[in-house]
Amino acid sequence: MSLRIFHVVILSLYFTANAAAPQPYKADPDCDYNITQLIQSKGYACEEHKVTTNDGYILGVFRIPHGRNTSSIGRPILLQHGLLDAATTWVLNFPDQSLAFILADLGYDVWLGNIRGNRYSRAHVKYDPNHDEAFWDFSWDDMARDDLPSMIYYILNVTKHTQIAYVGHSQGTLIAFAEFGNPNNNLQQNISFYASLAPIAQIGHQKTPLKYLDTDSKELERYWHKLFGRNEFLPASNILKWLGKYACGEFFIDRIMCENMLFIVGGPDRKNLNASRIPVYTSHGPSGTSVKNMIHFMQCGRSNMFQAYKYHTPEENQLHYNQSIAPLYSIRSMKVPTAVIWAGEDWLADPTDVTYVFDNIQSLVYEKYIPNYNHFDFVWAVNANKVIYKDLIDVMQKYHPMK
Repeated sequence: MSLRIFHVVILSLYFTANAAAPQPYKADPDCDYNITQLIQSKGYACEEHKVTTNDGYILGVFRIPHGRNTSSIGRPILLQHGLLDAATTWVLNFPDQSLAFILADLGYDVWLGNIRGNRYSRAHVKYDPNHDEAFWDFSWDDMARDDLPSMIYYILNVTKHTQIAYVGHSQGTLIAFAEFGNPNNNLQQNISFYASLAPIAQIGHQKTPLKYLDTDSKELERYWHKLFGRNEFLPASNILKWLGKYACGEFFIDRIMCENMLFIVGGPDRKNLNASRIPVYTSHGPSGTSVKNMIHFMQCGRSNMFQAYKYHTPEENQLHYNQSIAPLYSIRSMKVPTAVIWAGEDWLADPTDVTYVFDNIQSLVYEKYIPNYNHFDFVWAVNANKVIYKDLIDVMQKYHPMK
């Protein structure tokens, strides 16, 4: 199929799609709970906080201040979700399997972040996400520059601590590498320990079927805006089905996984998941982001560079960055003690790309490779508590003890 015919087919699928994707059967009440209900239904206290960024986005941040059997509040730790995901990702399994619950029961003060544009952060002091295109004019550059520091400084102010531990997954690692490695700010001085799960910086070797929505022309930005608009990234159901065909063609897995963008991005293999929880996972995601953010990921995949958003013309880059080319990020100046945990079957954080992190990081204190994990096994695998969390917590307590 020629590139031109391929583009026509995809555009046709998009503009003729008029039916929502079939919804999975929801037998488990966790499918319908919001994050507060999910947390409280497992016996934990939950607080909701609103954090306003410097550019006016209002982020929903949730707190599990202590475990089920104590009221004592320990040192703070922020868990940050990945691409198209939300803070619910850390509490979708049972208490002995979900990292947020495990940390709370150990005595940590657990905070769950949500970046701009997802279902818990659809608010702004000026813009309406349902009507204003300007609300969606963001990518992960903005999450790193504004969302991440805003959440961290808010937590430190509330808890009266001077340092926080940070655990990022997927995009949560990307914004951390971008901002903790920025030599022009002091944020990393407030981070005692950083755990990078499914680390992302370069993604030139990613295997996600989204790469089929790339184009060989120099019109990537305009092409994606034509396909998906300029607001929230909500692909039509027929495009999801088409992507699912590529994601699932060689795997025998549930249809609802094949038509869910999270699994299309992260890999559809379910061998490490509790099959009975799959309706819960698919009910809570994807949680939304901007088309611009997806374009930024596509740009980084094409260039294989850890780089800021590239605008359509040198003049636009000059306007935003005071230079004609989008600047590169670097992690070499990052001094935060860092643990990196990576996987062999990760479609987005491909092992080849993870070598960039190892080649550049100067503050690595722990690393672990898990050959049979995919992108979402880091947060949802039934054995993640044993394969990842036990060792991770042991290392973290050297740099960020509970008390």
